Parts: sequence; structure tokens; C-alpha cells
Amino acid sequence: MNNMKSKEASKKLHTLSLFIGDFIRYWGFRRVHGAIWTQLYLANSPLSGAELTRRLKNSKALVSPALQELETWGLIKLAKAQNDKTKLYTAADDVNKVIKHVLRIREKKLMAQIDTQLSSIHSQDVQVLDINEKRLAELNKMVSSAQMMLNLMLDADDIMELPTSLIEV
Repeated sequence: MNNMKSKEASKKLHTLSLFIGDFIRYWGFRRVHGAIWTQLYLANSPLSGAELTRRLKNSKALVSPALQELETWGLIKLAKAQNDKTKLYTAADDVNKVIKHVLRIREKKLMAQIDTQLSSIHSQDVQVLDINEKRLAELNKMVSSAQMMLNLMLDADDIMELPTSLIEV
């Protein structure tokens, strides 16, 4: 009976990891990145690549490079192992810092590029390009609003504690 409960609980964690992986894909990461991060974040102790491979039912060829990429982004870090052959990983402790780092490196840069390109379209271009000037102005407002929200998040001490009025529950 205990083994059955253990399998059921493992399946729940596996499913949660995959759903978080799906969410993480919207940020430009792969599903496996989110699944690995979830496993490490929730684990009581550091996990090896082999353990992650087993838990996620993935190949070593998929997990190993994902571990390196997550480490490069600062989302996970190496932990002390009992021997030199085994690498153990743990999730970064300060999730707030990690998320803000990703937002600064990727989203802020992307938003700046969009703003630059949008600003390069001038009123004389509207006729030449045969585009809707009103919609161009609306697109400008959307981009400005997105940049403002991004800056609010980046300026917050802890993005997990943003005012609830900004978050629809």
C-alpha cells in the first residue's frame, strides 16, 4: 500500500513539473527546463542528473544540457556532493532575483527593440505603408504599458509581493 501511495505522489509531482514546464515555455525556455527546476526547487535535498532523469522519465541526452543551461541562467546551482563523480544540483534560493535577472536580460531587451522599431515608423511612413494610424498609436500605447509593467516588476523589491490590485486572483 505504501508503495502505491509513493507512486501516486510521484506521479502528482511529475505532472506538476510538466505543467510548470509548459508555463515556462512561454518565457522562451523549454518544457524540460521548467520540469527540472520544479523538481529541484521542491526537493528537500540536492538531486543528481540521474535522479532527475528517473523522476522525469526523460533521457540523459535531454536532461544534461538542460541542467547546464539552467545553471548558466542562474536558475540552479551545483551543490556539494560526497564524491567527484556525481554532480548534485539545487534550485537557486532567491527566486525573485532569478526572475528579475531573466526579465532584465531578455524581456527588457526585447521590449526596447520593439520600442525602437515602433518609434522608427513616422507619420510620413503611415501613408507609404498604407497602415492604420490609429492602430499604430494604440500599438504604441500597448508597448508603453507593457514596458511600464515590466519596469514596475523590476523596480519592486520582491516581485512576489506586488500590490494585489495589479494581480487578478
